[in-house]
Amino acid sequence: MAKKKYGEHNYDPGPCFGKCKNGCGCEMASSSSSGPVGLDPFGTCPNNPKDGKLLGGNLDYEYVVNERIESLVWRLLNVEEELKKVRPNKRKLADALEKARLKIDKQKDLINCIREMVNEK
Repeated sequence: MAKKKYGEHNYDPGPCFGKCKNGCGCEMASSSSSGPVGLDPFGTCPNNPKDGKLLGGNLDYEYVVNERIESLVWRLLNVEEELKKVRPNKRKLADALEKARLKIDKQKDLINCIREMVNEK
């Protein structure tokens, strides 16, 4: 099946939006929102196909929910990959910390040697 496009929900403008005029079951209010399981009341409306043709039955609802799930899964996978790049695991952090400690100890030894040489003169 070709990718189907859907528009946004259709609420009345103003502070108390009410129910989506497309009849999808989503509602928007000034401090809360709700809708059928899986639908985003801020997002895509299954009763608002861009081509004007409903698939019928629950097919539009299922399509929109599945598209949302797929989008969220891909976003999650991308975020996890990016997180791996910026957040090393505990072992890598421990190794880096140990290397830094060894380097600091060498620098301290060098400073002490220089102090001893200066004091000998």
